[in-house]
Amino acid sequence: MAPMLDYLLSALNDCVWAFDTNTKKYLFISPSIFTITGYPIADFQNTPNLWDDIIDRRDHEVTNNYKNEFEGWHELTYRIIDKSGTIKWIYQKYCHFIDGQTNHQIVLSVVKDLSHEKYAQEEIVWTKNNLEALINNTEDLTWSIDREGKYVYMNTAYRKRINYAVGVMPKEGDDAYAHSGSTDEVNKKWIAYYQRALLGERYVIRHESPNPNSHQPSYFEVSFNPIYKETKDEIVGVGCFARDITERLSIEDALIEQNERLKNIASLSSHELRRPVASMIGLLNILDRENFSNPENEQIMDHLVTVSKEVDEVIRLIVNKTFMDARFPQ
Repeated sequence: MAPMLDYLLSALNDCVWAFDTNTKKYLFISPSIFTITGYPIADFQNTPNLWDDIIDRRDHEVTNNYKNEFEGWHELTYRIIDKSGTIKWIYQKYCHFIDGQTNHQIVLSVVKDLSHEKYAQEEIVWTKNNLEALINNTEDLTWSIDREGKYVYMNTAYRKRINYAVGVMPKEGDDAYAHSGSTDEVNKKWIAYYQRALLGERYVIRHESPNPNSHQPSYFEVSFNPIYKETKDEIVGVGCFARDITERLSIEDALIEQNERLKNIASLSSHELRRPVASMIGLLNILDRENFSNPENEQIMDHLVTVSKEVDEVIRLIVNKTFMDARFPQ
């Protein structure tokens, strides 16, 4: 090869070589072969089959199928094992041609190390799969739509909820406006929710969703979030997150009822019970303790019995408020 061409090819990050299949010798190998494989040029010149030897055995079938293709340029991606034992992904583009001077068959190859891109892609896929597994293992609902109201993404919990509510299992690309509820009125509400977010508003609502079988309501806290382009100058969709808060609201209602019962008990204790207790104390104060045979003591004792019954009645009322109302809330 001409020296100028040799210098030009040597400057490339990709490896270039020309191999004479008749003499089993390399006519040229660019220095980047060492960067890719860890083997110096001399190793390839001394061992013509070295490149085939370092191809990962899992990809032998792929590379062998292309060896008999002679017309035009061919491309394939496969793995090699470099001198350190590291597996690398390789992109190879090559062609066969006949040298007019020697009448020998020459193979021209351009080889690129794809390891960084390949592993980065695999890491992205791995991260995506793990995120989806995490999202799909939660009972919270997650979904997004584009500006036309078409589903872009849905987690498993959302698909099941929509299928449960309207009897249709949604998929990406379906019309979200048509699957939001079991009636046109509910669908119109959701369209209005989405439109608010598409106009740039980020907000949270409480949504009531009746059970189609029992007709008992479930309550969801739903957040709507505009999705922007990377340039932040255009809204391209809406991301939504919903959490079932039915149990939480039930607990809150129970706490409110309990607080009301405690207030009633406090009121009974401070008003209804205080009056007969005060009367009892007053009667005890006028009781003649030095002369129990005093005729007035008999009247005082009769009044004490009456007041004691009043105290007992108030206590019964407090007990009822404490236990019976808790068992049978209004």
